[in-house]
Amino acid sequence: FYTKTICHAFCYDIFLTKDKKMKKLFTSILLFLSTVFMFGENQFYFDFGSVNFGYHDKYQIVTEIKNGSIVMTLIKPISYRLKTYFTSLGDTIYTIIFLMIPCLIASFIINYIYGNLSVYTVSGILLFIISFCFSMYINMCLNFLLGCMTFVTLNIWGILQIYRAINQLLSGVLIPLVFFPEWAKNIINYLPFASIISTPINIFLGKYTGVVALQAIVLQIIWMLLLHISTEITWRAVVKRLVVQGG
Repeated sequence: FYTKTICHAFCYDIFLTKDKKMKKLFTSILLFLSTVFMFGENQFYFDFGSVNFGYHDKYQIVTEIKNGSIVMTLIKPISYRLKTYFTSLGDTIYTIIFLMIPCLIASFIINYIYGNLSVYTVSGILLFIISFCFSMYINMCLNFLLGCMTFVTLNIWGILQIYRAINQLLSGVLIPLVFFPEWAKNIINYLPFASIISTPINIFLGKYTGVVALQAIVLQIIWMLLLHISTEITWRAVVKRLVVQGG
């Protein structure tokens, strides 16, 4: 009853507030409460997927092309990619402070209550931080590549919805990858989407340790290099096709 009452209260707050970031915060807390009461001590799974890993950058590219403001950015002696990445990074830091850190603290508290702090080690936390930073860059590159499609199609709303669905499914946001069949996990774990969410989570929860954790991080580095090269090639190709719709 108490859980249901709390969830209803948060639902009302979510629908009444007009602040999108506050809606995201309320939703994260709601999902966290649901997770705690539904899965219990050994199945705790914090809402890592709610952290905004650079969703802002692809929408920024779309908006700037539509209103024509991208022209003023391109004539400046700065890297448009770096500008987009750091703009996205600022938004990500906000969500880390207000979404990710509270979830991590709650995870420590719950595992402390149930005497399960053995999953947290210094090496595991360090590897988690490294993996988390790599996951941010991978996601930023993917979002930048998606945003670059606006230079070609001018409107990528449908593509964004398809990408978001695929990303949330294959990264473990909607369903943890552990619930997938073994043959599917063996394929998905090598895709860049798993490196965004599933890999950092598994390292943090102690599912990936030692050699397995290092192999997962090496895979992240490989995807970082491939996606970095891809964004460089794609940007040089599509920027020549710029068609401004506004101004």
